[in-house]
Amino acid sequence: MVARFERNARNPLLVPEIVGLVINNIHNVPDLLNCAGVNSIWNMAALKKLYKGSLNDMQFRTPDIGALNCLFVASRKQFARNMSFVKHLLLSPGIPAIDEVEVPHTRLVCLEKCRAMRHRQYAEYLLQPPGRGLSSLSVPFEIKDQDWSLFPDFLLNPTIEFLAIDSYYCKLIVSSQELTKASFPSLKALTIYQSGSCRQMDELCRLLRSCDLQFFCLEEPSGTEGLTQSDTLELLSCLQQQQNLKVLALNVRHCGPRLGKQGIAWPNMKALYIREGEEDWLDQLPEFEKLQILSLENLGPEIRFIDHSILENIATCRHLQVLNLHFGEFRDEEELIQIARCCPLLRKFSVRCIDFSADPTLGEDLLLGLLPALPHLEFLALGVKFQMPGALLQDISHHCPRLTVLDLPMTQLCISLAVITELHPLWRLESMHFARVYFENPRRLMQRDKLQSVATEWRRIFPKLRGIPCPVDLYSQSMQEDELGEEIQGDSAGLSADEEMSSTEPSLDWDDYDSDWFILRTKLWKVLGYRKDLLIHDKIQYMWQTNLEIEVVHWPIVPLAAFSDPDLHSTTTSYPR
Repeated sequence: MVARFERNARNPLLVPEIVGLVINNIHNVPDLLNCAGVNSIWNMAALKKLYKGSLNDMQFRTPDIGALNCLFVASRKQFARNMSFVKHLLLSPGIPAIDEVEVPHTRLVCLEKCRAMRHRQYAEYLLQPPGRGLSSLSVPFEIKDQDWSLFPDFLLNPTIEFLAIDSYYCKLIVSSQELTKASFPSLKALTIYQSGSCRQMDELCRLLRSCDLQFFCLEEPSGTEGLTQSDTLELLSCLQQQQNLKVLALNVRHCGPRLGKQGIAWPNMKALYIREGEEDWLDQLPEFEKLQILSLENLGPEIRFIDHSILENIATCRHLQVLNLHFGEFRDEEELIQIARCCPLLRKFSVRCIDFSADPTLGEDLLLGLLPALPHLEFLALGVKFQMPGALLQDISHHCPRLTVLDLPMTQLCISLAVITELHPLWRLESMHFARVYFENPRRLMQRDKLQSVATEWRRIFPKLRGIPCPVDLYSQSMQEDELGEEIQGDSAGLSADEEMSSTEPSLDWDDYDSDWFILRTKLWKVLGYRKDLLIHDKIQYMWQTNLEIEVVHWPIVPLAAFSDPDLHSTTTSYPR
């Protein structure tokens, strides 16, 4: 015994505590799988993390039903052990199928049944494991023809706080027994994925009346028949009774007006997401004194341009940390700047439609006004078309040192090597999106020494940037070197007329394909080692948003698409070389 301890003491990689620390700092599944194959100590530590699951990161979702079935057939003992590690259980197929019964409507289902549900004992290992039990359960698709007779109350788990289910299961829950609030002692967060032509609204309202919720999300996927106006009115009437509600997310086509104006319905509201609704939702904003997250997409077809009264209501929400405004058109930069000044705690500021076509220079004025007002900013997204001088990056690094996402998909960045060398680093910036990046004198910068200088300075300024800032350049990564033109040697004296154009700034609507700017960018991205990942910016934005939701309101808004396209809804550790 003593000799064995001494041998292990000489090898720190056999000490469970050290192994655990190593595993906790591994953030991708392939590396965890490699660790699981080292020895029994590493295997146990890696499996605990692999099977724990995640509320929002689909890279760490629990194995799909097909994989669970394989494990169950191979070793029921191993199945029972691994299920004891699970905290966030997801019962979902690797690839969902289209339900042919619902054609022409698009409804995704799971066609592979869960084998463990055929045995009461192993169904309990899966759904009510011993120990601390499950914290969350997600069944986003109906598992077609699954027999629940051995475990009819499988969704009534006393330890579950977060439940995300297909609307089909509402009927299964309410028919299993007489429901009371005691049926869900721990449930605080409920997400319903409305699917199929059968809307199950009566069953959903019965379920809501038996819960005391802090979080409610209803998603109506595209391609489905959708809720009617009367359905949403019935739903809102039920939700009025949820006095402890902190999060309301209605991702449906008809949110309808809020019911009643007698007092405040949800005094503790912290997060409000409305996909489509009436303008009177805006009138209710001053009631939500604790509001920290506000997302408004389409409010009233008559709202084409944003007026002062609308912005005044938004500006009353002084505790906002996230603001998404994706409706109407903004034409006055001062109105947006005033919102920022009234909401100094904002960590995300996203406005999709900004029309400064009459005076594109207002785009620069908008940024110069926003940045000093938002010292906590981590995520800035503006749908504004203008040419941004590179020197503005200095203002961003100075005023917003926490910035992680800079999303300006309609904006052109115009910059020179001289400006780059003077910029301070944006230490936390991981995602940067521009329509184009234009370097001054691109032909001169294509010389080998100049190109390396640009790459060196770029890495210094953006040490954490994960992907190409101009997604339209991505396809150029597959081009051969000779297709990009020969490397330019010597100086650029005696430029041709076409080359002289490369020394000026392009117009806002100019297509730069096959120009010196395009070729320089392509060469630069290659030197920097950015990988060809079409999804990188979406991944970073999704993880930032859901991580913040977990931080602020404990649970994330997870779209149904996350379960059919997990790669888009996962972390990534891909940094440039």
